[in-house]
Amino acid sequence: MRTPRRRRTALSGVLAALLTAAMGAGAAGLQTAAATSAPSTLGRQSPGQASTGHVTVLDMSTHKLRATANGKTVAVFPVGFGQPRFPTHAGTYRVLGKDSMVRMTSCSAGITCDTSSPDYYSLPVRWAVRLTEAGLFVHAAPWDHTIGTTDISHGCIHLSTANARWFYNFSRVGDTVIVQG
Repeated sequence: MRTPRRRRTALSGVLAALLTAAMGAGAAGLQTAAATSAPSTLGRQSPGQASTGHVTVLDMSTHKLRATANGKTVAVFPVGFGQPRFPTHAGTYRVLGKDSMVRMTSCSAGITCDTSSPDYYSLPVRWAVRLTEAGLFVHAAPWDHTIGTTDISHGCIHLSTANARWFYNFSRVGDTVIVQG
């Protein structure tokens, strides 16, 4: 059963993708930094027209990312997903934007603003590819030494720093990203 938060997350991703496709560059003014308390503008790209040819499939059952360009596999990487308390949600997403550096916080993600909570975090994160306005990203997680085997994130998709940089450079606003399994 979907919780209201899951429904909002899925709906916000769908609405953002529709707005991006329908309004093109005009949708850039509608983008917010809901998932970040202090977003960096360094490397930030605004949504534009949907791109074609790039499709990335992230499989939660195999912990693999498979990136394709025009139907040909160009990269396969191990990935990590959300822990059971903060699951990554399956679905089809569009890349909404990219940040080479962004500050992610548990407060802006709606988890906790209590700095004494074990779930609190405030981290600078590299090579972040945004999939939803609610804060689903594919990003570098150099602290996660279980990528490819165990899911420990708060819902985001973890890659090694080198693989995240590759994915960041490969990704274009509007690209399709499918999370399955």
